[in-house]
Amino acid sequence: MAKVTVAIPTYNGALYLEECLESAINQTFSDIEIVIVDDCSTDGTPDIAEKFARLDSRIKILRNKTRLGLVENWNKSIQYSTGEWIKFLFQDDVLYESCIEKMLRAAGSTQTGGAGSFVVGERNFVIENGVEDGLRQFYENSVVTLNDIFRGKSHILPEEFSGAILEKGVGLNFVGEPTSVMIRREIFFQYSVFNQNLIHLCDLEYWTRIGTNQGLVYVPEIVIDFRVHNRSASAYNHAHNHFQLEYLDKIILLHDYLYHPYYFNLRKTVDSETILSNYLENEFMNLAGPGVAFDRQDKEMLLQALTEKYPILKNTWKNPVFRKPNLMVL
Repeated sequence: MAKVTVAIPTYNGALYLEECLESAINQTFSDIEIVIVDDCSTDGTPDIAEKFARLDSRIKILRNKTRLGLVENWNKSIQYSTGEWIKFLFQDDVLYESCIEKMLRAAGSTQTGGAGSFVVGERNFVIENGVEDGLRQFYENSVVTLNDIFRGKSHILPEEFSGAILEKGVGLNFVGEPTSVMIRREIFFQYSVFNQNLIHLCDLEYWTRIGTNQGLVYVPEIVIDFRVHNRSASAYNHAHNHFQLEYLDKIILLHDYLYHPYYFNLRKTVDSETILSNYLENEFMNLAGPGVAFDRQDKEMLLQALTEKYPILKNTWKNPVFRKPNLMVL
């Protein structure tokens, strides 16, 4: 059994996959397996993966029989991993050659507080030509990092992480993208896997799930390149899933923070339930108000689907704050 599984979920990633795989096989820490889980790609992704597998016996390739979609394929890559640690690597991204070595060292360092289960490394943004201006400006000017919040700290305690979540607001991913993290495999048995009801905040929700219970170890040094391009999932969500990105994902996130047992530690934070309830009310007000440029019928259908998955959200609509003429009632 390898010490670390490099988990690479793929879908039509041929353009950058060779560079991605080169960065995995050339790690200075060599006790790894590389698990590629392909979600029915229709481009050259499987051929590239097979070529590398013939050259390196540490590479395992699995192909889904039917298309699962982004988040479920992430979970499949976890399912097929056997290492003590799981290091995510997405098909567009690149690990610096000492990335895994440095993250493992930080996890076990007494200087950072001992054996961590959740390690986060800093990343460099590689922004390709053609990226939409709003997305480019976000990555160039608006990204908040762990170092921005926890200046000079390498070991962030659960209560510190919880306080930052409440202070900075719902939807702000100050941890980073999946390629930034490495997690002990046992954590996925303890706290389950990614929430497939989320399309954009799925990583943030999971980082919060672990961080509020386990804390994290932070490596402030840049150890990966995260690529931003107009074919990425982030670009697609900003262009085509704006409604879910801006409203529904946040409501689901707030629901879990308020009611799910995994978030007991978050709710222990001073005034947390009041803060979270206010966030939830504001999101419903934003969603239901006349300023939201979405068709009323579409909103009703999406909200109906949302409350079927999360019935307790119907109670929000009974709050007097929502009994106004411009607000729809489910």
